[in-house]
Amino acid sequence: MNPRINALLAGLPESEYRLLISHMELVSLPKGRDLFTTGQVPSHVYYPVGALISMMKDMPDGFSVETYMIGKAGLSGIVALDGPSHYRANVRDAGLAYRIPLPVLKSLLPHCPVHERAITSTMRRMLIQLTQAVVCGKHHSVEQQLIRWMLISVDRTLEPVIHLTHQEVSERLGFRREAITLALGKLTALGYIVSRRGEIQVTQREGLEAMVCDCYWIGQGKPKPDASPLELASSGLG
Repeated sequence: MNPRINALLAGLPESEYRLLISHMELVSLPKGRDLFTTGQVPSHVYYPVGALISMMKDMPDGFSVETYMIGKAGLSGIVALDGPSHYRANVRDAGLAYRIPLPVLKSLLPHCPVHERAITSTMRRMLIQLTQAVVCGKHHSVEQQLIRWMLISVDRTLEPVIHLTHQEVSERLGFRREAITLALGKLTALGYIVSRRGEIQVTQREGLEAMVCDCYWIGQGKPKPDASPLELASSGLG
């Protein structure tokens, strides 16, 4: 599997790429595995090239919510460079990832200025999207939030398929299963998705983009069609 499938590795100059990749190994991540938990210092940083990793926030009452998804455009574990992780990293979609020991990456970053800047930019985009998700949760419908989540999911994987049941989707988003099933049924009737047991396939992305709230485009690193200068600035492209 080509490491440059991951956008952070794809954008490296050859010298930095060779330095980093010489310390990496390709690993297979099974669905459901916790790579590290809240309060732990991760042993490795993961660069997905097919796997999808969820940032999970666990509550004392046992309730857990997915707060962010890390796929082929990002890396998992880097937030713990200066201390224990504030989230649990759970493999949502099985697949491959390159990993590097966290102490090794810390020692190499001073010699990889392009990669260090890219990580900073990735963290900035993550903060923008996490902040926007709070706004979305307070002002937009379950359907709009679901579409936003679906588009982000397929953006970060190698195929336009989400390998989750309706129950798993409801648990990760924090909505009732009935509400998720109703929204998915509407999108299926429109021909935008095909929903099977344990699998949701996006078949008409343009239709979903036409229905999604503006929150999807914030921090995405790509412009909304016909975006205004203000919207471009919010997306990080202006």
